[in-house]
Amino acid sequence: MKIACLHTAQSNVAVFDEAARSLNLAQDALTHEVMPHLLEQAQAAGGVTPEIEKETIAALAQLRTDADVVLLTCSTLGSAADFLSQDPGIMRVDRALAQAAYSAGQPVVVLCAAPTTLHPTAALFRATLSPTTPLAVELIPDAWVLFQSGQHDAFHQRVAGAAEQAFARGAGCVALAQASMAGAARYFSHPKLLTSPRAALAQIVARLERERA
Repeated sequence: MKIACLHTAQSNVAVFDEAARSLNLAQDALTHEVMPHLLEQAQAAGGVTPEIEKETIAALAQLRTDADVVLLTCSTLGSAADFLSQDPGIMRVDRALAQAAYSAGQPVVVLCAAPTTLHPTAALFRATLSPTTPLAVELIPDAWVLFQSGQHDAFHQRVAGAAEQAFARGAGCVALAQASMAGAARYFSHPKLLTSPRAALAQIVARLERERA
């Protein structure tokens, strides 16, 4: 199976390759397209504009011509994948994350780093979870500044600290909304700490196993 990833951060290439290795996917299973300007433009505009969405949709469709599955790894741009939702081969990694949180434990706490992620993430999780599931979607103060300045270790430590605090307050599971946050698991480990790269790739592996059965 060929899986194409559309990223808006170069650092997410290694994140997804690491998740693929942890799930024993073939070494050449993933290919990567990085388009950082899409997120940069969304941040400058305060959200996704019709122009950004149109360009993202076109990029996803182009990748799909040569891939079995296309993963949109940027949670800010999720609406573009939704536009192509009639194609099961195009996935939002944060949708897989929300689906994993559905049965992981309650209450659900979702941590975000980028402010532009808050609204689409909250809408996605509320639509995916049971209406009775307690849900909190929180922005980690100053985390995104660390990421944007290249202080990735400090960024992941900040995220890990926020996750640990969420569990201490009684979270049943904690979902890290952005793929770039997955490295926090190196600093804080918990069986109910969910990351989108692993959630999305695990969903694909499960699909493959069903097809082979």
